[in-house]
Amino acid sequence: MRLPHLTPVAKGQLWGLLVSFALATLAVERMGLSYAVLFIGGAAAWFLSERFLASRLTGADARTVALAVASGLAFPWVGFVAAWLLAFARP
Repeated sequence: MRLPHLTPVAKGQLWGLLVSFALATLAVERMGLSYAVLFIGGAAAWFLSERFLASRLTGADARTVALAVASGLAFPWVGFVAAWLLAFARP
């Protein structure tokens, strides 16, 4: 099996996504929130980022890679906030 070549931006975003997903999943587990909302919210944030931000994240300079890592860190937390808000709004 041959692995695809990832750009530095894709590597940074993937690293941020994996680390943040693990932490957000742990937080959802400890707080008793919905995993489904976490997954759907994180996937929606990733989709919107790919739609609107991906064309701007080209290159390999430090600023672009840092922005990619920050965006990767943010995706799962968008889902976490959505799960928390829905649990908070529950009667």
